[in-house]
Amino acid sequence: MMKKILIVDDAQNIRITLKRCLSSEENELDVAMNGEEAFAKIMENDYDLVFLDLQLPAMSGIEVLRKLRYEGNHVNVVIITAYGTVENAVEAMKLGAIDFVQKPFSPGEIRRVVSAVWARSSISESQLKSFEDFLEFSKQRIMEGDYEKAEGSLRKALTLNPGDAEANYYQGLLFESKGETEKAKETYRKVLKLQPSYSQAEENLNHLLSGGSEIRRDEEE
Repeated sequence: MMKKILIVDDAQNIRITLKRCLSSEENELDVAMNGEEAFAKIMENDYDLVFLDLQLPAMSGIEVLRKLRYEGNHVNVVIITAYGTVENAVEAMKLGAIDFVQKPFSPGEIRRVVSAVWARSSISESQLKSFEDFLEFSKQRIMEGDYEKAEGSLRKALTLNPGDAEANYYQGLLFESKGETEKAKETYRKVLKLQPSYSQAEENLNHLLSGGSEIRRDEEE
């Protein structure tokens, strides 16, 4: 069955790169160059997946996500960003983003993300057996806002593979989404010990250490 994918980025080179990565007989590709255009297209079309840049003109990627969820639209969204701060990551996760891709990215990374999205969309809880199953299921539950099930499946994933950097990274994001800042810091430090090159974990930890998360919560209060 043909999969419909929307690419949302104001940079032409990124749109071209993603189209090359995703071009196949199985994919029907569409593009949008700003947030307002993206929101309108998503509401009018039945996309299977959206690659959404955070830094967009007219309407930010976060605002697009917020409006979609308000309207009850739970399309699969993968965030594209050069700004991997915990504030953006946690906010996007709360709004149901299922994965993150940082610029610059490789074609292989994009294809792996897409394959994982298609795989997790067909997983039911009763079928979960492997580490990969539990991790992908937890990402799907995060997208739907079901954090209790996300935490449960992520715990099982970490029981099977406690040394996996990605699973620990998502554990850190869940801690941060609940305001458990110290646990999030500890978890991001663990991720960096497991994989020193995990740039998102490093940026998130630095943001927390600078007090950015606490400031954001104070502003919300």
